[in-house]
Amino acid sequence: MKTESNVSRRSLLLVAGGVAAAGALAPSPVRNVIARGAQDLLGSSSATPRIASLATASYEQWLGQVGSEFALGGGVRMQLSGVRALASGGERPSSLPRDRAFVAFFEPAAGQTIAGDLIYSVSHARHGALQLFLSASPDPRTPARMLAVFN
Repeated sequence: MKTESNVSRRSLLLVAGGVAAAGALAPSPVRNVIARGAQDLLGSSSATPRIASLATASYEQWLGQVGSEFALGGGVRMQLSGVRALASGGERPSSLPRDRAFVAFFEPAAGQTIAGDLIYSVSHARHGALQLFLSASPDPRTPARMLAVFN
């Protein structure tokens, strides 16, 4: 179910100002937590489309997640290192959840490896869980990199 939040501009400015003032007075570790909270608040404004699920998110929404961390079972962690649109000709069926196909690139944490060509339950701290079919990179220069194709 998709939910939307209608935050007025005045409320958003008041909260952002309060967060900025509190952040200036807070010790450094607390300042980082406050800054992340402010980013989350600004990201949830009605001007920014909310992501109901990364499983159906658009190319642009995935692009906004570059740099974020994903967790797999067994304590394996990987970072989304990039997203690239795929060339596709012709008209796309309206039943597809997104307007273009793309590939997402994931880098496992140092020393961790992931078997390719398997479906994984992957979890994102902000956007929840989804199933991804991950394939190993065909590039010998990046043997640990994993790819997920979204159509």
